[in-house]
Amino acid sequence: MVLYGVVDRLEDEVAVLVLQGGQAAFLPRSALPLGVREGCGVRMQVRLVPNPWRARAELRRLREGE
Repeated sequence: MVLYGVVDRLEDEVAVLVLQGGQAAFLPRSALPLGVREGCGVRMQVRLVPNPWRARAELRRLREGE
């Protein structure tokens, strides 16, 4: 699943995104690329992982790859 949106505002360490369809999403600011600012377009890919341990390993792998 791919979600599209726009960075609405940055509040301390939280980025508030408005997604296509009008829903709001709250992400840690550190989850977005450096230099992000209000008005930036965002494309997020979402995958479900059935095993929570595998999800944690996937998050660790993604963080280390940045």
